[in-house]
Amino acid sequence: MEEKEKTINVRLDDYEKPGLYLTLKDSTRLLFTKENIEKATMEYWMNPKKIPPDVKEGVEFQRCEFCPMKGEDDLCDALRPTIPLLDAVDKFMSFDEVISVYKGEGEGLCHVSYTTMQRALRFITNLSLLEYCQVGRKYWKYFSDVNPTMQTQEIANRLYLNMYWAHNGNKDSIDKLISELHKEISVTTKNQMARLRLICQNDSFLNAFVLTHMIADVLYANKDRKLEEFRESL
Repeated sequence: MEEKEKTINVRLDDYEKPGLYLTLKDSTRLLFTKENIEKATMEYWMNPKKIPPDVKEGVEFQRCEFCPMKGEDDLCDALRPTIPLLDAVDKFMSFDEVISVYKGEGEGLCHVSYTTMQRALRFITNLSLLEYCQVGRKYWKYFSDVNPTMQTQEIANRLYLNMYWAHNGNKDSIDKLISELHKEISVTTKNQMARLRLICQNDSFLNAFVLTHMIADVLYANKDRKLEEFRESL
């Protein structure tokens, strides 16, 4: 039997601000704009019913060893994009289908797709590990032209291209950059997942962090081959 093609109709006027907009199968809409994230973060963090004091004092909630803010008695920056959304996300599972609309900074067009909750939430985990994190934010500039609707290999290819041009094709410089990114993202991903296991009821966010870590794995595993491919194509 021939599979019917799905059609998505959206009004661009409904997506004015940069961010991720999800529509669930029960018509629930989740708006993951930076404005919404920032507005809800501290209210959630300061509510002892959401995160009890003994949980916040646990070893899982301490900053990473290499964090410049280690020892500070406050919220890990990487948690900011995730914790305000837990109540909404916890209602759904990783493979629940969603309509995802992503609007980047300064873009007139939106990226629209049918996808799963865990893949759509990769936008939030990317923000967590690569824009909000005190250490990971130094890599955010390489995510130009990357959006969460892309496949893992496609994202890794785009990252490598951005790194290649930023470092003028210097193998040693690129190799060092990718190796450091892979090492640090491995640690921050592990720590973020340990924190979320204490306060998250389902696996959507956890699996989204795994998908983000997979990007670093693919980038690291293919760095030598990609350099040769780029050199041959120029």
